[in-house]
Amino acid sequence: MSELRTTLVGMGMTPAQVRCPLYAALRDPRTTLDEQEALAADWLRTQSGSPLILASSIGDYRDSTLADQLPGAAVEKLGRRTAVGHSGPLLVAWPAAENLSQLQHLDQVTAICVVEGGGVLQQPWLRAQRAIDLATGIRLETRSGLVPEVVAVAIQSLVPMLNGLSSSFDKPTVIDALCRLKASGYEVDPIAVYEFALRSGADGDEAILMHEVATGLRRGHSYRRSQRFGPDIIRHWEQEAAALPNRP
Repeated sequence: MSELRTTLVGMGMTPAQVRCPLYAALRDPRTTLDEQEALAADWLRTQSGSPLILASSIGDYRDSTLADQLPGAAVEKLGRRTAVGHSGPLLVAWPAAENLSQLQHLDQVTAICVVEGGGVLQQPWLRAQRAIDLATGIRLETRSGLVPEVVAVAIQSLVPMLNGLSSSFDKPTVIDALCRLKASGYEVDPIAVYEFALRSGADGDEAILMHEVATGLRRGHSYRRSQRFGPDIIRHWEQEAAALPNRP
């Protein structure tokens, strides 16, 4: 068990993982788009059960080599409720971050392969979910030291407080936490915060919320703040970070 996972389990937190084997056909400068799509098509042909392909754009799918390699396959447009109840392998082509969040809640899918598109959050999500790279057979991993230690402790403290975007409590809580961190001189990198939040047990929508707030801070947005934390919270997080035996 990794040091990060050991820390999370010790805090009673379990990363919100996809519930079936997860694979990735990554977009890589050394791999052409045709080769990337061929990896995904080869994977789907090896799977048993009734396959389903979800694409961000049906038009783009029809223009891709996936359509040529998988004639007659069932194809649907990605949406918030697609694939719920599907039993069998799932090929997900060029998903947005909110589509990736949905994959964490599918109970009956037997295996998933994500074909990476151009979104900046796709590889961080795949790393946080420890997907297997189809090109290498190696499981993707989140690097150590992804965020400063105090930011790591803050996120780990924040995740259990959240209840998804349906809760009006979530956004003011995230804003207050990240604003305090930035005001105290800690770097709040949007993509790193998103990836570390996922590894710390956040649901995909919760991690997206943290990414959006961190992006706003980086762009100089001035948020209206509610005082969700006490005045000594930064000192508390700093003390917790200093005391961690296995630092993230």
